[in-house]
Amino acid sequence: MKKNKKWWIIVGAFLVLCLVGYIILFVIPKATANKAVDNYLAAQKIKSGQIESRVITKDWKMGGYLTKIVFKDDPDIKYEYSYDKRIDLPYHIFVNGYKNGSGQTADGMKHPPLPEQLAEINKTK
Repeated sequence: MKKNKKWWIIVGAFLVLCLVGYIILFVIPKATANKAVDNYLAAQKIKSGQIESRVITKDWKMGGYLTKIVFKDDPDIKYEYSYDKRIDLPYHIFVNGYKNGSGQTADGMKHPPLPEQLAEINKTK
């Protein structure tokens, strides 16, 4: 009987460690990314009522999280807010816009990136 009790304790401890690891590796970073996107949208002076759809996914290729947003006043462009804590931009977010699969410049976007990102883009050109 004591042997079975020992195995149940080991299995229970393993499951608790898996749950803690999942929370640390996925739940907390996703919440942080979501909060960063909310702060970035606030800095862009975008209200939540302007958003038609919003989907956040883990970006397995580049790391971080990718939030895809479609705005009611600009439905043709799909905005992608890439959150990665390694990015040295405000809120650790880089914004891209796509229309029919091709990238858009800030001139063609109703909700362009913050000036700090635009300055970084122009500096690399």
